[in-house]
Amino acid sequence: MRVSRTRIPTILILVVLTAASAAPAAGDATDDAYLRGYVESWLFHTYGLGPDRVSVVVEAGAVTLAGYLPDPESIDRIVSTVASFTGVVEVRNRLWVGEGPPEADRIDGNESGTTGRWRTWLGWLSPPPGRSSIRFPVGDLFTPPIADQKQPRFHTTWQRYDADFGTFNVASVGFGENFGLVRWPREREGDGWQIGISGAVFAIFNLDADSKDLLNADYVVGFPLSYRSGDWSARVRLFHQSSHLGDEFLLMPPPGPVVTRINLSYEAIELLVSWEHRGFRVYGGGIQIFASDTPLGRDRAQVGLEFRGRPVGWRTARIVAGLDLQAWDETGWDLDRSFKTGLLFRSPYGNARSVQILLEYYNGHLPHGQFFALEVDYFGAGIAYAF
Repeated sequence: MRVSRTRIPTILILVVLTAASAAPAAGDATDDAYLRGYVESWLFHTYGLGPDRVSVVVEAGAVTLAGYLPDPESIDRIVSTVASFTGVVEVRNRLWVGEGPPEADRIDGNESGTTGRWRTWLGWLSPPPGRSSIRFPVGDLFTPPIADQKQPRFHTTWQRYDADFGTFNVASVGFGENFGLVRWPREREGDGWQIGISGAVFAIFNLDADSKDLLNADYVVGFPLSYRSGDWSARVRLFHQSSHLGDEFLLMPPPGPVVTRINLSYEAIELLVSWEHRGFRVYGGGIQIFASDTPLGRDRAQVGLEFRGRPVGWRTARIVAGLDLQAWDETGWDLDRSFKTGLLFRSPYGNARSVQILLEYYNGHLPHGQFFALEVDYFGAGIAYAF
């Protein structure tokens, strides 16, 4: 018996609502004083930075850091680590590279009208004074949607398929990453532009077969350009994808495979824009296929909602959940639904490494290359890794 296409498990939705309602309110003055002392002590004992180099102000759990550091990488490490501390709602960065106030802060009477200058109006296009470009930065300015099945990432997942052509167990694996080449930071920590390269292989295996047959493998390589300004972020990605059926699958005895092999290879451009606020995130965009070896529908639309909770149990563990909705004109604009939730364990050392333990549910057309015309329901459990 197949699960209805319109049903998403109620228990998974309740996880998100429960986590959201459990988020604590902003701390009082006593909590702020304690948090300020903790951050100041950590800065001094870890980096030798006293109040003369970096000042700390805490208001309702929001930490403001102001001062001067020798390089952008130090700013990245300090702000990222402080953001992971228990009780920190957000980090407001006022750190600069250098030994004193940059020229942009030294405004005399003749510069009082700078808001009308072209350099000011176009400032969002360029790094601020005192900040240089960062080569091979850690992480990305745009966070890949957690419930999108085809975002470049490392993961190992067990899935239980329920479809018209049978019910069976599948191993889904992914090997991929977004690698930053150059980042141009802006005034606020985390803001800026970044260009990089991404690549991934997504493969599924039939665990019920004696030899654990390879069913399909998708190969993706792309060039993402990402941007962030406060709560807003975006990514434009030019990418190529090719898909291939497994040898064992093609050699199946009669009645044979449930799909006919095609030369599924195309080039496309993707645009995603997101807005974040207090642990919640909404995003939307789409994909346009502009070159393909096989005639395919050109347009795909995508929207989603995510939640990232405050630390629970351990200082670096958080509840995460995501709902991703996609529709492709090649499949008649039918809605494909993907939902994931679980725990994210993040490194406390100011870099982007994390481990995610996730439960998932999918309802729609298979997101794996050659099987795109087949409809399926599946639930699963797995582990994802971010480096």
